[in-house]
Amino acid sequence: MRTRTAVVRGLGTLLTALLAASLLSSPAHAAKPSTPQRFTGYAFDTCVAPSNAVMDRWNLASPYAVVGIYTSGNSRYCDDTKQPHLSPAWVRRQAAQGWLFMPIHVGRQAPCFAGSKKKMSADPPTARKQARAEADEATSRAAQFGFARGNTVYLDIEWYDRGDARCNEAVLAFTSAFVKRAHVRGYRVGLYSSASAAIQAIDVARHRGRSLHYPDQLWFAWTNRKANTRGLPYLQDTWWKRDRIHQFHNDVTVSHGGQKYLIDKNVIDVGGGSRAKAEKKICKVQPSRARYRNLKPGKRGQDLRLLQCLLRKAGHPVKVTPSGRWNASTRKALRSYRRTLGMAPKPVANRRVWTALLSRGSTPVALKRGKSGQRVYRLQRALRAAGQNVDITGVFDAKTTAAVRSYRRSVGLPAWPSADRRVWAALQRGRR
Repeated sequence: MRTRTAVVRGLGTLLTALLAASLLSSPAHAAKPSTPQRFTGYAFDTCVAPSNAVMDRWNLASPYAVVGIYTSGNSRYCDDTKQPHLSPAWVRRQAAQGWLFMPIHVGRQAPCFAGSKKKMSADPPTARKQARAEADEATSRAAQFGFARGNTVYLDIEWYDRGDARCNEAVLAFTSAFVKRAHVRGYRVGLYSSASAAIQAIDVARHRGRSLHYPDQLWFAWTNRKANTRGLPYLQDTWWKRDRIHQFHNDVTVSHGGQKYLIDKNVIDVGGGSRAKAEKKICKVQPSRARYRNLKPGKRGQDLRLLQCLLRKAGHPVKVTPSGRWNASTRKALRSYRRTLGMAPKPVANRRVWTALLSRGSTPVALKRGKSGQRVYRLQRALRAAGQNVDITGVFDAKTTAAVRSYRRSVGLPAWPSADRRVWAALQRGRR
């Protein structure tokens, strides 16, 4: 984790007029700030929380859906005095744009920590008392930033020599007491540390059956530049299998959408990973299809019934036939709908028609890796109708990311990994 001021280098050009218009016209949706609950994807953390302009740009152009922010602790280098942007209002604004957060507490460090930060006592009972006070601070500050009970606070224990047995025992006592107190206050705990320090210490203790209060998530720093959550040889595969965050590349300046920032890169797999509830039916018809075939007079079946339902939902009156039979109202509605797309008023539902109909609905600011739910199902159905190779799972995964990038290129948009409002606009016009 960073221990000096993050350097922002060359914040790049202004947002394009189109992007600015898209963002400014977006209604401010009420969204509760949240930490990752069930999520598989990417995060970045940085000493100084970025400006709104950087966050807005990165929301569209970067792979990140989660940002680590320094919210509490007497050992933060980037405390409140060094945070020109971070505030409860900033958090609310980013939450409304779809961001998730990792609120970080950097308090007392190991007794044998080599730096000048404030240190915990080497006496375990005293260390536990100190930890309880820090858990109160961490959860209170998290609440001030809008994170309700049930969210996760992240305890930062920097590298120390865990070969120092007395020092290691103090860290274990401190961590256990912090977790216990945070749980009492209704918060979950993620432990951040070097893989070879507190992470390995807590994993060894659990394998030995020690009676401690263990963190809910482990966030291990191991800068091997491998974007996975495999922790061997420091973290065994027994525990926290899908409650891990790996900080795999530190202090790297990256640019997304013309905005550069100095960050640490992380990959996340927590809560069992991103998952979606069952896809909702439309008129009792499963809307996902292996392919969306052309339909014209004389066709029949559940594909036609789905088409009729979608036309009716689009405001074009049509009689939905239980058996999926073509009728005069289908012909009329389809011709009318094609006119809205600037197409010849033929009674034919081709891929363009399917793409436009399947993508209709609300348009989130950005969907990207790790997101899940009915909007992702809708996106995946529309992409498949548009000819993209994508699985319809309700989870925005690597294959969906590739399909979005491919679609964006095909309609002349930057090959970013997110489905933003320009992507939805293209889909809803039936562009392929």
